[in-house]
Amino acid sequence: MHEGQFSEKIVATIFSELEKFPGKKPRSVLVKVGEVFHLVPDAVKMHFAVLTKGTALEGIVLDLKEEQLEVYCPHCKKTTFVEDHHLVACPFCYAVDVTPIRGNQITVESIELDNT
Repeated sequence: MHEGQFSEKIVATIFSELEKFPGKKPRSVLVKVGEVFHLVPDAVKMHFAVLTKGTALEGIVLDLKEEQLEVYCPHCKKTTFVEDHHLVACPFCYAVDVTPIRGNQITVESIELDNT
């Protein structure tokens, strides 16, 4: 299950970001997940809970938002969402040498901190 590896990276990223705000306790975190990763949200949340037990992140809300794969086609000169992320191709001209714009990354989008 690759959810564990991604959960480890998410936790490491959050801890890295929290270094900028010493003494602040995180309340929740929003993570955008590209659909190309095929992550199972419940599995990520389970791994996250295990990895954060006994840390400053224990008990915070992990909000996962899936992001659809969007690409730019150099042939059509169009930016569009792909119809099937298993076969990444332009839905207009069927070119496969498209450039991903979004939906191909995992990003810690925001961390909500307590006011105390």
